[in-house]
Amino acid sequence: MKSYTYLFGLLLSIAALSTACQDKIELDLPEGEILLVTQGWLTNEDRPHHFSITTSQPYFDDSTPPAVSGAGVLLRDSEGTETPMTETSQGIYTYPTGGEVGHSYQLDISLADGTHYLSAFELLTPPVEIAEINWIISEREPSELLDEDPEQIYSVTINTFEPAGFGDYYRWRLIVNGDEKTLPENLNISSDEFVDGNPIINYEPFFELFFPGDTVTIIQERISEDAYAFLLLVQAQTAFVGGPFDTPPAPIPGNVQNVADPSRNSLGFVGTAARSTATVVVGEE
Repeated sequence: MKSYTYLFGLLLSIAALSTACQDKIELDLPEGEILLVTQGWLTNEDRPHHFSITTSQPYFDDSTPPAVSGAGVLLRDSEGTETPMTETSQGIYTYPTGGEVGHSYQLDISLADGTHYLSAFELLTPPVEIAEINWIISEREPSELLDEDPEQIYSVTINTFEPAGFGDYYRWRLIVNGDEKTLPENLNISSDEFVDGNPIINYEPFFELFFPGDTVTIIQERISEDAYAFLLLVQAQTAFVGGPFDTPPAPIPGNVQNVADPSRNSLGFVGTAARSTATVVVGEE
């Protein structure tokens, strides 16, 4: 009889626990300070360049960040030329052309409430050309390719040459069939610490698999040390985030300063990037 009583009590305890687990728990989490977020890159390409100005939002809010409209935005170069930018859509401010190699550039922002922001000057250095782009049959183990024929899976490599003189920094971007890959694992940056002044042969910037007919574009960008340091922090915060016990990413200091109150500097980064681009169609000679 005791065993039945024990079993009945145990079942009641489990039922009570199951009911308790269904209760909704409201967490009173701080939303954090609302700050300006400014992002954009000026390259050497002759095309319009877009810079976004938004505000930050709570960590668990996955809606589109609020756009900042009506700001007075201009791009200033190291020669003293100031070019007003046009708000082409809400929170998007457009500079009509590319930058000039050898010039430094600064974004000047005046909000409707009179708050004034300035980005640090960024030098647009000469681009480092991609000498060659190639597709090759992938060397991955067949077990990694699931049901695909290993002779129909390809990698894409580039050849380039790193100029002599330490202090060069790079970012690579990947575009496949017209779509840029922007997941955290596609953020590839590097310094010239171990390759200074040397040719770089058969370098595979992205650990990706491609199929016959894919159009693959690799963009090689020469960036500043400050941009590299900023992206290195972005990479560190996004590469291993996603588990239930991961620490929420902290705001990363950018290079856009609130002139009157440095404690309220903008988040994000405004940089320059000297680009070289190469494209290949996988499987075509």
